[in-house]
Amino acid sequence: MLRWCGAVFVGDSLCIVCVWGVMSEKRVSVEPVVDLLARLARDRVYGPLDMLSRVEDSDEFYMKMAREALYSALRYVSTEKEAHPGLEDSIESALDAIRKRPYFAKELALRALARAMSGEKREGQGE
Repeated sequence: MLRWCGAVFVGDSLCIVCVWGVMSEKRVSVEPVVDLLARLARDRVYGPLDMLSRVEDSDEFYMKMAREALYSALRYVSTEKEAHPGLEDSIESALDAIRKRPYFAKELALRALARAMSGEKREGQGE
């Protein structure tokens, strides 16, 4: 059973920390999601970022919007032949964090847009 889930910075990476039960902790970086969304912003595909920025609550309407935004982002890059390591766990962690703290969706969109505007590319990302 999930006891607590929150976002923390570990070095330069934004991570989701989930505490399961009494002593179990799982840390998953959401940087692959931020990289994915930044790629869309660099390509001027803003729809998924706009949808994430509109998430205001954890009710089903907004959670559906967050899931659709992440699906659209994944769908956009799914035709590429390049691997995206850690993306599946990162998506799951991002959705858990959004469910626990809806404003986290806006933070993802903000970080992705800022990364795209700065021209920063993360390791394993080539264009």
